Amino acid sequence: MKKVSRRELLTGSLALTAGTLLTDSISAEGIKKEEESWKYVPLDARKVAQRAYDEYGTSGCLYGSFKGAVLEYADAIESADAAMARSARSFPFIAFRCGRGGFARLKQLCGAVAGAVMFMNCFVSDFKDLTALTDKLGKYAAETELPQFIPQDDKHPNFLKVAAHGLTCKEMGGAWMKAATAEQKKVVGERCKRHTASIIAKAVELLNEYYAKKA
Repeated sequence: MKKVSRRELLTGSLALTAGTLLTDSISAEGIKKEEESWKYVPLDARKVAQRAYDEYGTSGCLYGSFKGAVLEYADAIESADAAMARSARSFPFIAFRCGRGGFARLKQLCGAVAGAVMFMNCFVSDFKDLTALTDKLGKYAAETELPQFIPQDDKHPNFLKVAAHGLTCKEMGGAWMKAATAEQKKVVGERCKRHTASIIAKAVELLNEYYAKKA
């Protein structure tokens, strides 16, 4: 076994201590940055809705609503803060595929609503303010005849709109299916995409109003 000199031991200890301090510093800085709310810039609700509609794909409502909004935010803040734009685009969106079907098909809280609240949470640090915005979003989602959104390439004009009077996937999707004709039920997937776009558009409108009042 090789003997370690006192100098080598001291040098190694100092290096280890320095490395530990540096690692701790980086970790603390990373935690600090993660806990800070993102800087908001006004967004075009219509563009966000279309982006969410386009991003929906096979991953569902929570994924579509959050990713669509974040990517539009990244585009909007690019010129002012390129680093923030890169950070937003690198978000692990794959984690939100679980939101489909009321969270992994449990038929509970609507994924579009959950994704919209998560997006608002990125910018609103005051929890009381966030819950107030969430309450407004919840009332809109439950009481409004949805979906309100009409995509740029509208292949289904005069799309059926229904008020669910509830916020779960089962209630919202079920209310629409109950009112739909046999022919309309064939495009229930289109309903989910438009529903997602409608919810995130409202969330953006609420954020725009919130920050306009704080200006």
